[in-house]
Amino acid sequence: MKFLIQVLLGLLVITCHAQARTLAEVAGRQAKQLGAGCIVTAERIGGEVHFALAGKAPEAGEARPEQLGFEIGSITKVFTGLLLAQAVVEKKVTLETTIGSLLAGKVKFTDPRVSAITLKQLATHTSGLPCLPDNAIAGALEEDPYANYDGNLLMKYLASAKLDGEGPFTFSYSNLGMGLLGYLLGEKYQMSWDQAVVEKICRPLGLQNTAVQPQSALLRATPHDDEGETKPWHFISLAGCGALRSTAADLIIFGEAWLHPEKTPLKEAFALSRRPQADAPSMGGRIGLGVLLGSFDGDPTLQHDGGTGGFCSGLQVIPAKGIVRVVLISSNELSGSQVIAGTSAIKPVDPATQKEITLSPEMLKQYPGVYELDRNARFTVLLRDGRMYVNLTGQPFLSAFAKAPDRFFYKAVAAEIVFNRHEGEVHSLTLFQNGHEITARRGSAPSPEYRLPPAKELQIYVGEYALVGAKPLKITVKADTLFAELEGQSAVPVFETTADHFEYDVVKAELVFTRDDKQQINGLTLLQNGMTVPAPRIKTPTSAPKP
Repeated sequence: MKFLIQVLLGLLVITCHAQARTLAEVAGRQAKQLGAGCIVTAERIGGEVHFALAGKAPEAGEARPEQLGFEIGSITKVFTGLLLAQAVVEKKVTLETTIGSLLAGKVKFTDPRVSAITLKQLATHTSGLPCLPDNAIAGALEEDPYANYDGNLLMKYLASAKLDGEGPFTFSYSNLGMGLLGYLLGEKYQMSWDQAVVEKICRPLGLQNTAVQPQSALLRATPHDDEGETKPWHFISLAGCGALRSTAADLIIFGEAWLHPEKTPLKEAFALSRRPQADAPSMGGRIGLGVLLGSFDGDPTLQHDGGTGGFCSGLQVIPAKGIVRVVLISSNELSGSQVIAGTSAIKPVDPATQKEITLSPEMLKQYPGVYELDRNARFTVLLRDGRMYVNLTGQPFLSAFAKAPDRFFYKAVAAEIVFNRHEGEVHSLTLFQNGHEITARRGSAPSPEYRLPPAKELQIYVGEYALVGAKPLKITVKADTLFAELEGQSAVPVFETTADHFEYDVVKAELVFTRDDKQQINGLTLLQNGMTVPAPRIKTPTSAPKP
């Protein structure tokens, strides 16, 4: 039995006090955080391009950093969106073409709403499809989760899939949706998706080392996770969501094409792809076809991050300033956005210099609630003992301190929260951090009843637990928060609702800890998807106190 937990990485943890440095300088500082691996950067400002390597990459030998190959993860989605735009230009499809029309005679859909999903909805994450198909665990490998997910499994999923609720659906990030889009485009071009991307996108743009399997002579970076060297990822039917490999040399060319599409043979496709198609508040703005439209230091950007089991990446294009930034990391311990954020020219206010004021209890009671970014991302605001706490899905709660009515700052990170009003009522909040602004609208759901105990009280749960039919589940404490980490996946927070009872906020799942006759923690039970999975405690750290 395997559990695939969807993890949302938000902006609240992306903080960097280095200001107005070059991308290479920022990478040099942040590479020191990596246990292994390297960071290759490419930065175009004005008419100059600079490549650099920070960290360790013995596999590169004497090669220049821009010649080293990396998995680029979800930056692949930008290529898939551009391929859709080119298919529209060539009149192969339209943005309103449905998946039902493309799969006629191949799939009998249980839910007609699935059949009616359009290619535009797939490219903008507004299809209503989940992040991953519910049969993704079929034959999945922990270190290579997409490798065995073929076209037969994808068609079986689509035949039985049912959407949750009625459309139109808001933005909700879906690897499944973008992978399906790539699969359908390949079918329309009567070739595999990766062949179509190379023929229709990479070759016309002069990208020589961008493909699912680039030329064999290409030197490839070694992937790493927090435990050391790991395995590359492979894709079959969902390749369009994250299968490409590339180099800094190729991606800087790709970024320059977004700066000046009129100089490329794909100018019509670029124009269509970058046109705003839907709101994407959890990503900081809107979305075109596969490409995220945000802002950085007040300037509009074209951007996307990527990540696989042992690689992370980032691409940022700022047309108004002629800037292209590329980050390729041979480790999953640091995101591309974290590196790029360090180049911000906006100097964050040092939390130590902020002056806290006291707001009345009546004023503070106006803020708690759930502020929704999309179906899977939200800010949650709690009030505990006169103190306000805020979290973004998948992250710990942090204390927020008032500096003015409706305006709060953090002491743990350089960021601020502003509550926005309409006719006197709080209706949204905006996070300001690292040159980004993210606004979330207040929903109707009440705040959850999380208890937020201090780290000392949470230490009794720390240890490893043997989930039946799965790899061990590791429980740790960080930032006054309990984290659960299934081997091979990222650690995610869980929050206490009642004694010994914790809930995930990234998925619908719960952990219930059990005690022996001496009231010591001896195991837990995972409740997820209607399953009840016991897990005896197999390892207790010496630092974990006994009750």
